[in-house]
Amino acid sequence: MMRAGLTLCLLVTAFASADATALERCSEVELKVMGLFSVGTASLHLTDCSESDRVLERVPKMFSLELDRDMAGQDLVDSANELLVENLGISSRDALPEELACLANAYIDAEDGERFDVSYEPDERLALYRNGELLEECPDRGHGHEYFQIWFGEKPFNDRMKKRLLEQAGRR
Repeated sequence: MMRAGLTLCLLVTAFASADATALERCSEVELKVMGLFSVGTASLHLTDCSESDRVLERVPKMFSLELDRDMAGQDLVDSANELLVENLGISSRDALPEELACLANAYIDAEDGERFDVSYEPDERLALYRNGELLEECPDRGHGHEYFQIWFGEKPFNDRMKKRLLEQAGRR
């Protein structure tokens, strides 16, 4: 579970770098695994924070994670894939839509202080950034918005983080 948590944290950060000018930072929370140690700071970015209830819809968005510890890329890849399979109710990684598999498999090793941003532009792309540098860009073929199930789905990486990010965004 800790490995999956670390992976999700990295995925969150990958989106923020690309289109931060068009998106507003709606919320930010410290992410702790098992309530014991800090993984980093997660943030949700939307064009309209008052519409945080639409986070799983086909709207522009970004999830960012600034790390408080080193993370192995393979752990993040495994975590992203596992959470997508579980939240989408599919049988295996092999059944993931192309754009989701493309991004989930793009994570690389990261060190304390680095940031991952996951960015989604409807009908255009799903992208992963590390420290503002594009790591992977995947064309949106109609499923890109589902990547955010990792953090905001029925079985999110961290339920407390999900609730706090959405509550803060709804108050803005």
